[in-house]
Amino acid sequence: MDDDEFFGSNDAEQEISRLNRVAKHLIWTTPQNRKIDLIIPPTVYPPREDTDLLAKTISSIPNPSGKRLLEIGCGSGAISLFAAQLGFSVTACDINPYAVASSRDSAQQNNIEIDVREGGPGPESDGRVRQWSGDFPHDVIVWNLPYLIPEKNSQHLGPLEEAALLDTDEKGLVSRLLNQLNTNNILADDGVIYLLVSQNEKGIAARPNCLRNGFAVRTIAQHQFDDGEQLAVLGIWRPFHGNSNIFKAEIDSTNSSLLSSENVEGDFLQAGRQLMGHGRRGRAWSHEDIAFAGSWVIRENCERPNPGLLQLQGGLALYDAIFALLGSTQNLVLKWPNDILLKKDNQLRKVGGILVESVSRGKSSRIVLGIGCNVHSTKAQKEGYSIAYLRELDEQISLDDFQVVIQASVASWFERKQGINQPKNKEIISLYQSKFSEGIDALGTSLYRNREMLFSTVKVDGKITLIDAENITHNIEDGEHIEWSNYDSN
Repeated sequence: MDDDEFFGSNDAEQEISRLNRVAKHLIWTTPQNRKIDLIIPPTVYPPREDTDLLAKTISSIPNPSGKRLLEIGCGSGAISLFAAQLGFSVTACDINPYAVASSRDSAQQNNIEIDVREGGPGPESDGRVRQWSGDFPHDVIVWNLPYLIPEKNSQHLGPLEEAALLDTDEKGLVSRLLNQLNTNNILADDGVIYLLVSQNEKGIAARPNCLRNGFAVRTIAQHQFDDGEQLAVLGIWRPFHGNSNIFKAEIDSTNSSLLSSENVEGDFLQAGRQLMGHGRRGRAWSHEDIAFAGSWVIRENCERPNPGLLQLQGGLALYDAIFALLGSTQNLVLKWPNDILLKKDNQLRKVGGILVESVSRGKSSRIVLGIGCNVHSTKAQKEGYSIAYLRELDEQISLDDFQVVIQASVASWFERKQGINQPKNKEIISLYQSKFSEGIDALGTSLYRNREMLFSTVKVDGKITLIDAENITHNIEDGEHIEWSNYDSN
């Protein structure tokens, strides 16, 4: 067998011996403390901690009765049987015929009705999509993705075990699924996908992959093993389904227009050109040759907004979108509280920024998020003009590409989606601080009131804490009060 092969002809006898092993009987306890009898044939993945994590996730989905659920890679059938108990109408599929047979048998033994099919996402030669997904779009799709590392396990596994445990697909199973979703009627327009991934290279790549394909994505559950390995459940959906997407060829300001409008939460306004675009403290935002300018109503009829925290979320949304397009954070700097800078040729130049504004309506508030980002500009070539644009790092990036990604990224951070819990304040702060800290060296020394200070932390209200030479802390709420030795904002 060649070193780069996972299974060769010399392994046939070993594979046959695996298939001849005796099936095991297992009683699996659901999150609701119900018992499900399972028959686990050889080569079929049994319920483990990842199964429990996924089961707990779907148990929190509201109003399951009558909803259609598709489980991809059903394995033992544990998740599908549990989902049917909750009230879902379940279709299950697997490329392993032994998994299909065991799921059907376990459904019969437990007197639970599910539709089990052979197949799954893969090359077109694997068969028609309807073969494994059924004839109707699903409200929920669930998949415990294979996540073990092939190099460490392939010598011990045959092809059926690999199907359950290893993502050996060169294109990547997430990419194949997203392609199927964009080309076939598998997921309902307002449906949700729950993917369980490992926080390995392929698992981490799943998030930007979703954004590039126009899907919002949010981490909604996590589990860490004793050896440090981490699993995460990603909630994935089409952003702002049912909301208005408005385009104006020319407008004074997208933020100002939405603040005074009757648009509802989730509505989006994009301008071909802004005549009076602005940033914090009314600073002018120059609309370049090819640029994105858009705003969203992110909160409506809400009480006591935390504008500082929302500012951080907006910064992360823009940062994630640009990262998804570039595939790297090497040239990105997140500058507190609302700017994204490009680092090139030992220079820092602003490529985009965000602005959160609100208006009070009685006891409630309307909050709008505005984002501007330069895709291309001829003016950037002029001496002393300090803007940057995305095509400096990738000439293939288009405005259309950015529009797809930013819509998905904003929804990932702000949309209130049924069945998807909101990002926790602690998580927002932790991630923002991590991304901001990565760019500290590039920004250089922080100067506050003409004194050099060290960065300490980002607070839950969005303020930043600096420490001076006397070890005195300073809480700062406005980024305009801080200068950075390596960055000239003018």
